[in-house]
Amino acid sequence: MSSALIAIVILVFSCGGFLLTMRLRHRLPPHHREDSTKALIKIATGMLATLVALILGLLVSSAKDTFDTATNEIMQSGAQIVALDRTLVHYGPQAQSVRDELRTGVARNIERYWPRKSGHAEVANRSNPPGVGDLEEAIYKLSPENESQMELRARAVDQADQLGRSRWLYLEQMENPLPQAFLIILALWLVLLFAGLGLLAPINTTSVFALFTCAISMSAAVFLILEMNHPQDGIIQISSTPLTEALAIISK
Repeated sequence: MSSALIAIVILVFSCGGFLLTMRLRHRLPPHHREDSTKALIKIATGMLATLVALILGLLVSSAKDTFDTATNEIMQSGAQIVALDRTLVHYGPQAQSVRDELRTGVARNIERYWPRKSGHAEVANRSNPPGVGDLEEAIYKLSPENESQMELRARAVDQADQLGRSRWLYLEQMENPLPQAFLIILALWLVLLFAGLGLLAPINTTSVFALFTCAISMSAAVFLILEMNHPQDGIIQISSTPLTEALAIISK
């Protein structure tokens, strides 16, 4: 289920919760509508609102960290690609095939993870990160003819290894889903919160609009959390600019 659809479902159930209680509360027995009961409901909804606010705040912060980490890894990968290409240029014409392999791999990964026509990126295969093994193998096959080329090949191997590690870290960031049970419990808390507010809110258009605005805000927060937990897929995506710029540089 997409992030937008989950947020809409939470919004619908939250609005349904306060509309239902606002409509049916006059049917409660009189002793259920006493001031003491209302005071208790205020305390209960206040506690629930505090809990929901705390959880949403922590989740937004965690999701933002996930998004920022993935973005930094893409930026580092772009810099590592350019550095590796410069090392191969200094190695000499013998490394041209490796440069071609690097350029092809970068272009392939950009198309795989940021497809131009499809709305969803391809699911990454963690057991075999694309292009890493082929590139390292191509570097190992280089035959240095002097000490300088030996040093350059060793540097290229180290840079390719760092690039591979960055790619592994990036793939790890792609698998950071919010547990389904946790999401269901959070949605239940929100529905209960708005149902409790519906028992206390005056029955007028202003009250309904205010509660509806709050429900939209809560649903939007859940949407942001889900989107930033999957920074490669959805509406909020990390930018491919560092890799496209690196590709443009190494293609010269």
